[in-house]
Amino acid sequence: MSGLCALRNKMHGLFLVLGVIGLIFFSSGRAEAQAQQGTILNEGALVYQEADFDAPVIETLKRGAVFHISTGKRGPFYKIRLKPGVLGWVADTDIKPGVHRIAPVPKKNPKAEEKEKKRKPFFATRYRGPVIEYINYTEDTLGQERSTYLPFFGVKFNGYNTLFDGEIYTESNILVHVGAPSYYADVTKKSADGFIFLVDFLFQTVLPQSKTHLFYYGFGPLFKYSHLNIEVPQGTKTLAYAADDMTLGALFNIGLAFRLGDLSLRTDAKYYWERTRYYGFGLNLGWDF
Repeated sequence: MSGLCALRNKMHGLFLVLGVIGLIFFSSGRAEAQAQQGTILNEGALVYQEADFDAPVIETLKRGAVFHISTGKRGPFYKIRLKPGVLGWVADTDIKPGVHRIAPVPKKNPKAEEKEKKRKPFFATRYRGPVIEYINYTEDTLGQERSTYLPFFGVKFNGYNTLFDGEIYTESNILVHVGAPSYYADVTKKSADGFIFLVDFLFQTVLPQSKTHLFYYGFGPLFKYSHLNIEVPQGTKTLAYAADDMTLGALFNIGLAFRLGDLSLRTDAKYYWERTRYYGFGLNLGWDF
């Protein structure tokens, strides 16, 4: 009788073991049935310990690698099997269900990459180059204030340490207009010629908006020198004389700048304040130096 009980206990134990093994195989097969393959889309894709972007990162993956992932998602995450016994969570933006051929990321030219690394930020780069300004030039002459639009051509320097050492962002312009304002000929009915010379030096405040464009404004001193040869009728005679004017003033500007590779394109509006007040608009193409 005792032998029969022992045999019965052994049989119960055997059935229990077989049941546990069957349950393991059933669960394993079910889990495998709920898995699928997925392809990593982005180089350095992050694998998190939990389905949370604030969770610790346990691995980074290579673009194009294939792993088993869950068929369903928890929020924006797939569960991923990195290796037997190691699971994690990867964002759906970094992996695509299925096996896909992912083109490798093109390699950069080593020289271009090195140049990019050494390149200074836009706001910290110095530039110089030609500038054109269209100014509503105004004078108190021939008995009243007179204005006309004149084109000025010259050169612009801008950036840190342009004219003197120091961590101050400055801009300077050297501009010249060849000829006399048209209002002299309009009033005297005689020809006039000469030149107008403008030099300014501005202390700038620079506000970067991105890697390739910035906003700026500033103020500073202005120097103007003009030499005009004018003919004025007096009765039956014509009086010819040279009019020279040298003035100090102030200048305010506001503008935008854009980085185009090694070039800088700057456009601004200016307000001139000397014996008279007038305004202008400028456009500059600069090379870094």
